[in-house]
Amino acid sequence: MNSAFRIWASLVSLAIIVQVGLAAYGAFNAVDKSDDKGAIGKNAVSNGFDAHTVLGYAIVAAAIVLIVLAVATRRAAPSRLRWSGLVLGLLVVQILLAAAGDAAAWLGILHGMNALAIAGFAGSLAGREWAAFRGATRPAP
Repeated sequence: MNSAFRIWASLVSLAIIVQVGLAAYGAFNAVDKSDDKGAIGKNAVSNGFDAHTVLGYAIVAAAIVLIVLAVATRRAAPSRLRWSGLVLGLLVVQILLAAAGDAAAWLGILHGMNALAIAGFAGSLAGREWAAFRGATRPAP
């Protein structure tokens, strides 16, 4: 079960990296779809972010699985539940910030900043798990 948690945490971290790339695709797609006058339709922008949106919800589901695995292995490393809960909590905030960004574009800045926090915490969780597996360090309780 420890291996399942470690591998799943790594896959969640990798999915978050892909998610950031899909956000970049959405932005560059919007520029590409604009005409020479700089006009672009809302649908053209939204379509470029469809994959980003779908993967975002899949990552939230994956984070819920990560919580389940953390509960199942909490005796081996009690900190797993805290770290997994933090990642899930930040993902929920991310969804709220996306909705807020639709209402007020300047709030999109917080969506981007929170994405960096999610990537950092998810990557740290995966890194801690691999380090513990290799015996370099044990996760703090």
